[in-house]
Amino acid sequence: MELLLTKNPIVEPIGLRSTKDLVVKHINNATSFNIATGFITNDSIAELQSIVSYKKNSMNLLLFIGMNYLDGFTKIQYNAVRELNDMLHEYNSGKVYLSPKALFHGKMYSFTNQASCLGSFVGSSNLGSFLDKNASYIESDIYFDGNEGLGINQNISKIINCLGQEFDDVPIITKFKTPEVKVLKGYDHVTEVSKEQIDEYKDMRTGVVVHMPFKTDPKSNLNTYFGAGKIKNRYSPRGWYEVELILNKGTEAANILPTGKSFTVVTDDGYSFNLSRQGDYNKNLRSDSNLKILGRWIKGRMENDGALEIGKPVTEETIERFGKSQLVFEETKSGIWLLSMK
Repeated sequence: MELLLTKNPIVEPIGLRSTKDLVVKHINNATSFNIATGFITNDSIAELQSIVSYKKNSMNLLLFIGMNYLDGFTKIQYNAVRELNDMLHEYNSGKVYLSPKALFHGKMYSFTNQASCLGSFVGSSNLGSFLDKNASYIESDIYFDGNEGLGINQNISKIINCLGQEFDDVPIITKFKTPEVKVLKGYDHVTEVSKEQIDEYKDMRTGVVVHMPFKTDPKSNLNTYFGAGKIKNRYSPRGWYEVELILNKGTEAANILPTGKSFTVVTDDGYSFNLSRQGDYNKNLRSDSNLKILGRWIKGRMENDGALEIGKPVTEETIERFGKSQLVFEETKSGIWLLSMK
């Protein structure tokens, strides 16, 4: 038995291993992955879709979602869970269960390979945190190595048998939760900014404006999620909200946006975070410290407006539905840049 913490530099001095490192290891080796969790998040369902696509029919996934059916799904979450369920049917590799009888708020996860348990986890991590998709919470989980975790695995099955009902067998949901408007709420390295502060920055504009059209390349820019994993021949995917925007030579953005160090942006909806330019010729524009910040700010707003579905690429049709086709940067005398979408 071992105590694990979320991977976060703040808690590294404690000297405990992270949940994330063991999860990635087990995904690569497991033939089954059993989950009994309370809530799901947009990016955690995208991650499960990625896992199923990677493993195809070489791993069976059982997902029991204990809270959302009675407590509420957003429409985009519900549709993504339904698509995950369809993927599992297509590959004949598992099922999604909901809890129409009671609210289940537990968090239990187990990996097996054939008859042997690889490891099991019980703790505070909802699915988003367990898959390292949560914004900033530091969670703790107890890990049971190898067949020490067999009892957890068996109890997940018992919970599903007692409370779960297959996704296709529960009444269809027609009333949905309103999506979270504050797309960067709870993110580390992000500060909320008041309307009064934004107005002060507007009064300091220098007149320098950079327009940066959205690009729909299939495996880069806003679609980095669909690009190659970070480690070849292993499960190491890009996150759903992970983006790096490519600045082509000679464009407004490439010529004017700061290079050599990070710069701060203040968004039209009240957030402040840092961006920087990386890579050859400083062509990759990304959020500092966490590549998901900029992506969550852009794709999260697309999701909230109903323009983008979880796990689907950003296309020209997505941008047309969204009604905004570019980022606009406005320089201020303070050195901070105002950032909006137009």
